[in-house]
Amino acid sequence: MPGREKGKARFIEESEEQQALFDERAKRRKKYKTPKARKKKREAVKASMADILPIQDMTSDGSFELQENKGYMDVMQLQSKDIYSPSTQETEYDIMMMAKFFQSYAHDIKVVSMNFPVDMQKQLDAIHRKIAQNTAPLYERFLLKKRDELQFLETHRTNREFYLYIYASSLKQLSEYRNNCRRYLGRVTPIIELTDEKKLDLIYKLNNLNTKLEKRG
Repeated sequence: MPGREKGKARFIEESEEQQALFDERAKRRKKYKTPKARKKKREAVKASMADILPIQDMTSDGSFELQENKGYMDVMQLQSKDIYSPSTQETEYDIMMMAKFFQSYAHDIKVVSMNFPVDMQKQLDAIHRKIAQNTAPLYERFLLKKRDELQFLETHRTNREFYLYIYASSLKQLSEYRNNCRRYLGRVTPIIELTDEKKLDLIYKLNNLNTKLEKRG
C-alpha cells in the first residue's frame, strides 16, 4: 500500500507537468496565429504619378485645376530684396506691410522657397560673340577667363527664389485673390508673373527635389 500511494503521487505530479506543458504550447500557437488572423489586406498601389499628384490639368490662363473637384491653384514669384542695406525705418515698414497682408488675406496661401540654376546663357552668348570678333591676343585671354567663370556659375551655383501659391474654389475667385496679392504686396515684394513653362518647371522640381533643371521657363 505505501508503495502504491507513492507511485500514485508521482503519477499525479507528472500529469500536472504534462498539462502545464500542453497549456504553454497551446498559448504559443495562439500567440503566433492571432497576428495572421488580424492581418489587414494591403492597399492597392496607385498606377502612376498622375494619380498621386493633386494637380489634374493646366487651364488656358496658366492656372492649375486640382483633382477631385478641390478647386484651382496658381503660382506667382515674389521678387526678393536685400534685407541688410535698407535703413531701420524701411525694414520696419516692410515688416508692417507683410503683417498687414497676412492679417487681411484669410484664404489658403503658401510661400515656398526653391533653388534654381543660375541662367547665364545671355552673358555666355555675348562673350562668345566677343571672342569670335576679337583680334587682340591679350584681350582674348581675358575673354576666355570670363567665359570660364560664367560656365562655373551656371554649373555649380543656384539662386534662391520665393514663390507664392494661392488656392480658390473657382477661376473667378482665383483671379480676385491674385489681384489682392498684387495690391497688398506690390510695395514690399512685387509679384513677378511666370510663364507656363516656368510653372511646369516648378511643379517638376517640387516633386523631384534631387534633380537639377537643365533649362528654365
